[in-house]
Amino acid sequence: MAIGYTTIGHATWLEWRANTLGQAYDVDPQFGAGCQCWDYASQFWYNVGFPTNYPLTGPNIYAYECWTVNRFNNISYGGTQYFDLITNASEVVAGDVVVFAGNTLNPPGHIAFADESYDGSGRLWCLGQNQGGTPLPGGGTAVTRNQLNMNEFLGA
Repeated sequence: MAIGYTTIGHATWLEWRANTLGQAYDVDPQFGAGCQCWDYASQFWYNVGFPTNYPLTGPNIYAYECWTVNRFNNISYGGTQYFDLITNASEVVAGDVVVFAGNTLNPPGHIAFADESYDGSGRLWCLGQNQGGTPLPGGGTAVTRNQLNMNEFLGA
């Protein structure tokens, strides 16, 4: 398990996927020691030039707040908008960061990477951390590929 930010060689989505699948990342002490979904997303943004502790979250430090906070800030950093906001699930393609709303069973929601283009089936294969798999001693799980329900899709 990598603690703190690490440089992960990649030039494409497929290289990022190959170099991170099965690995575990804990970039911060939020929610105790453990590999949370936000840690994996933050590791990606760090590797493409954003500062540590990006993406921003809201007051609850929940994964879904990456969407709600950044959507209203136009996902800008240093005054430049780097991402297109996708609100229509049919536009999601492999490599997009996808954010899911919280619910009663999982109030923080979830953030992951689409591992396919969405086909309208109601489920999406995603690459993410803490979305199933063998629990790690410090909490969370390593990066896995799982099908997620699109009912709580907020955006990408």
